[in-house]
Amino acid sequence: MNLQNSNFLGHIKAVLDMPYTPFAWRDKQSYKRMFVWLCISFIFASVCVAPFYVQWICELCDVQAPKILVSILGVLSIASVLFTPKNRRFSVGFFVGVLWFYWISLGLRYFDMSVLIPLVIVAEALLIACVFYIGLWCECLLWRFGFIMLLSYFTPLGFDWIMLESVFAFSYFGVDKLSLCLIVLGLWAAIKYERWWKIVGIICLIFALDSKTFSENPPQIPLKIKLIESEVSQDIAWRMEQMGSIFQTYIDQIERAKNEGYEAIMLPESAFYAPLDSKYFSHFDKLIQMSKDIVIVVGALRVEQNNEGEVLYFNSTYKFENGEMTFLDKVLLVPFGERLPQSLLPIVNVFFEGIGGFSPGREFGYFDIKGVRFKNAICYEGTNSDFYADNPQLVIVTSNNAWFVPSIEPILQKNLMKYYARLHNSTIFHATNLSKAAIITP
Repeated sequence: MNLQNSNFLGHIKAVLDMPYTPFAWRDKQSYKRMFVWLCISFIFASVCVAPFYVQWICELCDVQAPKILVSILGVLSIASVLFTPKNRRFSVGFFVGVLWFYWISLGLRYFDMSVLIPLVIVAEALLIACVFYIGLWCECLLWRFGFIMLLSYFTPLGFDWIMLESVFAFSYFGVDKLSLCLIVLGLWAAIKYERWWKIVGIICLIFALDSKTFSENPPQIPLKIKLIESEVSQDIAWRMEQMGSIFQTYIDQIERAKNEGYEAIMLPESAFYAPLDSKYFSHFDKLIQMSKDIVIVVGALRVEQNNEGEVLYFNSTYKFENGEMTFLDKVLLVPFGERLPQSLLPIVNVFFEGIGGFSPGREFGYFDIKGVRFKNAICYEGTNSDFYADNPQLVIVTSNNAWFVPSIEPILQKNLMKYYARLHNSTIFHATNLSKAAIITP
C-alpha cells in the first residue's frame, strides 16, 4: 500500500512539474501537451479563488457556506499560490486574473461598449499574470512569503481588491497579517518537510485560528433598522422609462417599514437616481413628512455649482430625520467607473467617454440616527482600509451592484467588508441593489 501511495504521489508530482513545451501549429502533439499544461495551471488558479465561488453558489442557493468548508478552502487557496511551480507562475496568474476580476469589465455593457469586454478581461488578466510572474519568481520560502504578505498593498490606480487574506473572512482563521504569516509558515513546514516539522506546521495552523469565530455572540443592534434589497436593472433606458414606478416602490417600502414599527430604513446606493430637492424631486415633501415617524437613509444624486460656474455631480447618501435633511458625499470613487485617473485621461477619454463624471467628497462623515452614530460609506468605500482608520463601531454601507451582476463581485465585496469588520470590530449595515442585503458583524 505504501508503495502504491508513493507511486501515485510521484505521478502527481511529475504531472505538476511537467515542463513547458512551446505550441507549434505544425506539431499536432504540441496541441495536447499545451492543453494539458494550461488545464493544470487553470486548476491552480481555480483553487486560489475557490472560496469566493463556493460562497457565491451557496448564496445563490440561499444558504450560508459552512465555516469549516470556507476554512479548508481558504488554506488550499493560500497553498495553491505558495506552491505554484515556477514555470507556471505567469499562466496561473493569468487565470487568477480572469476568474477573480472578470466582472470589472461588465459595467461596459451599459455604455454601449460591450465589444471591449474581452479586451478588458485580457488586460486585467495580463496585469495579474505579470504580478505573479514577479511574485513567484523563486520557489524559496522567503520570496514567496514576502509576495503573499505584501500582495494586499498592490493597488493599481487605487484599486485595492487584490486581498488574498480575504478568503478567510468567513472562516475560523484570523484575518490579520500575523494569522496569514502563521498559515504560510504552517503550510510550508507541513508540506515541504517531514516528521517533526509537520507537527510544527500543524501547530502554526492551530495558532492561526481565531477563538472569537467559535462563539456565537452577536453584537447588540441599537436600533430597529430595515435594510432594503432592491432589484432594479442598470439598463439606463429602462431606468428612465420606469423612474416613476421605481421611485414609488421605494416610497411604498418606506411607508410599510414605518407601519411595521421600524425606527429607520436604509435604501441602496443611487436608489433615487435624481437630485433630491423640492424643485426637481416630486417625492421630496413626502420624504420630509415621513421622516417625522421613521429615519430614512437613501442613496441619490447631488448636483451643485462651484464658484467658476461648473456643474459638479456627487454620489451621495441622504438622511431624512424629524423633517430635516442632511447628506454625505462619496469620497473614494471607483477607478474608471466614477473617476478616470488623471495621468491616463488623454488615452482613456478616447475609449471611455461618458464614464467617470463624478466629483469626490471632501472627507468621510458620520450620521447621527436617533442619537446613535453611524459612519457612512457608499459601496466601494466600505471595502477600503482608509475608511476604517478610526475603527468605527457602526457603519452604514449602501451599494448598487447592478453594474456587475451576475458575477462574484457581490461576494468579493461582502468578504472584504467582513474582513474589515473583523479587523476593526465594526458592525456593518449593508443595503443593496441586485445582491443580498446583510448585517455584517465582527
